[in-house]
Amino acid sequence: MASTPDHRWLMQYNIVNLVNQCRRLIKAEFDDALSLTDPMLRNKLAHYAGHSRSQGLQRLYGEIRLALIELEGEDPPPPPRKETTPPVRLYRGQPVENSPRQPEQTQRLRPSREVLYRGRKVAQS
Repeated sequence: MASTPDHRWLMQYNIVNLVNQCRRLIKAEFDDALSLTDPMLRNKLAHYAGHSRSQGLQRLYGEIRLALIELEGEDPPPPPRKETTPPVRLYRGQPVENSPRQPEQTQRLRPSREVLYRGRKVAQS
């Protein structure tokens, strides 16, 4: 039972109405369509409300938080974030360095070829 997401808070009509308004504002500002069935919906709403320039979205999220506090009590503190190292990039099973090469480095690595056109050498630009 613990693995199933708790969507009881979405059974309140006034909260669903506020969430739908938030979803519309998030879609307009961030072009991300949030689903009501997403188990991380509460976290995503908090994330977008924190990053939004829209005072309307922040106000709506504040109203949702107040309604949730009345319904469920205070939120538990979020778990501490783990330091993550960037994943190793692979190309055909071999690790690839993350920094792209500079154009002058690629010029040096590429052998110069003579370009022939109809049997004659032509200038390469």
